[in-house]
Amino acid sequence: MPFPSIVAASTNDPLAAFESVAGLARAWGSHLVDLGPVGHLNPAAGYGAWPRAEEFIRELSRVPPDETL
Repeated sequence: MPFPSIVAASTNDPLAAFESVAGLARAWGSHLVDLGPVGHLNPAAGYGAWPRAEEFIRELSRVPPDETL
């Protein structure tokens, strides 16, 4: 991707194998964050407010833009 990105992935997501998600993150040039065995990341799985998302947004805001784009 032509911009900084983060892929946060669960190691036991029944809908997306971690190895596949890690491969996508590499292909996209994304920073992969291993969340451990937290299941599928969605509201139905119990994820509501997620303060860690704010941490990821702050991380992305500190990444300098790529001057070559």
